[in-house]
Amino acid sequence: MAPDQISLPAELDNLPRFIAFAADQARRQGFTPQRVQEIELAIEEALVNVMEYAYPGKSGTLILLTGPAPPGQLTFEIRDRGETFNPLDRNTPDLQSDLMERPVGGLGIFLIKTLADELSWQRQGSENCLTIGFTERHVH
Repeated sequence: MAPDQISLPAELDNLPRFIAFAADQARRQGFTPQRVQEIELAIEEALVNVMEYAYPGKSGTLILLTGPAPPGQLTFEIRDRGETFNPLDRNTPDLQSDLMERPVGGLGIFLIKTLADELSWQRQGSENCLTIGFTERHVH
């Protein structure tokens, strides 16, 4: 079975279409509404990073894809042909010091790490490939 995917220019105007795709995929896999919102948030953070940093001063394409998975599981892959950037190399942000003293950045990746069950990055040829996996978290 071929993966489902959406491929659009890496522009913030296209963010709602990417998020709608991710939410639809999550609902089809049986995720609860709360978990769908968490998935939307994590995917949005990852996509915005790509949109803001992958193609400095030029345009490019962003691909969001997912393949077959058992119910309650879903893995997304975000691909771009922009600058080589591994977001997982970022240090965990300092959450203890005063807000005004903290360096800017890093909270989006921290949020993704908190919401996702699997997270990996690799450079494949000329593409950045960020993989984000989710599992339904049923409360018993």
